[in-house]
Amino acid sequence: MIIIVVIVAALLCLAVPYLLGFFKFGKTILGSTFKKPATLMYPVKPREWQERTRGSVSIDADGCIGCGMCARACPTNAIDVDKKGGTWTIQRMQCIQCSACVDCCPKKCLNMENLYTIPDVVKIVDTVEIPTKAAASDAAPAGDGDLTCDKETCVFCGLCAKACPADALTVDRKEKVWEVDKEACVKCGACIDKCPKKSLSFGGAAEAAEEAPAEDDGPLACDKEVCVFCGLCAKNCPADALTVDRKEKVWEVDEDSCVKCGVCIDKCPKKCLAFGGAAAEAEEAPAEEAPAEAAAKTIAAVKDGECIGCNACVNACPAGAIPDVVDNDWKVDKEKCIGCGACVDGCPADALYMKEV
Repeated sequence: MIIIVVIVAALLCLAVPYLLGFFKFGKTILGSTFKKPATLMYPVKPREWQERTRGSVSIDADGCIGCGMCARACPTNAIDVDKKGGTWTIQRMQCIQCSACVDCCPKKCLNMENLYTIPDVVKIVDTVEIPTKAAASDAAPAGDGDLTCDKETCVFCGLCAKACPADALTVDRKEKVWEVDKEACVKCGACIDKCPKKSLSFGGAAEAAEEAPAEDDGPLACDKEVCVFCGLCAKNCPADALTVDRKEKVWEVDEDSCVKCGVCIDKCPKKCLAFGGAAAEAEEAPAEEAPAEAAAKTIAAVKDGECIGCNACVNACPAGAIPDVVDNDWKVDKEKCIGCGACVDGCPADALYMKEV
């Protein structure tokens, strides 16, 4: 009899934790009975997405001209454009929703929808029919006309040819030649946007282009007190007229090669370049007039949860301060960062900013 009592007592001791757990679980069940479910009844009840959610890329096929700029800008090569065949194709599983294609589209026919692609066991590839080249030409407004260049203001820098997605432009700076292949031109306007002298237009309007502003007279100068020697000006110079050595703190310009297009001025993150003017005066100022206190150093930083891991910042950084982004784990080498802000400008997700340290 004693043995039976001991066995029962032991079983009760072992069962107590399970009984307590059952009652605790029962309390949870009873407490949830009269509440709304914590989970979403998807797909019976569609999810409500936030306004800025970047779910998938959509296209207005009627507005597409098949220029292929979206395909070139896509960091994962998820988009393919067949201009002759009249198709626009996107691999949904390969797209990272960075919106680089949307930002660069000259006709603004791409948009980011906040609805994600429905999961599937196979790779989803969407193909949309777009107007062929002949149809696009017929649909173009009558006032557009052919692409023309005002040779009086053109500096033959070649930026228009580099920006042309259809390779329709030929520029020879030595021979002062500018030519357009009217059959290849898709009239996307990318060349017009890139022209620093605003010499290009559709339909001959460039003939009335304004004269070069007076402030671009004189040689190109750099304010060495502000310059961080990032080299972005040299990388973007179409005439290879600039030399920048970050280690030796050297900035030089070949005045004979410089075409005064102003691209280096636009690309300078510190705005320390100018033709004649303020930058030249700063360069000529005596060293003792420099500010006594150095400005606080600024470095790149990332906004929490907004990095999409596209590595555009890695490619844009002239100092190699940003390692490859793995699993959206963004990092920066504080010692190497020169505070130029090139990564901020190149981020398609607007996830980076500059902060003082």
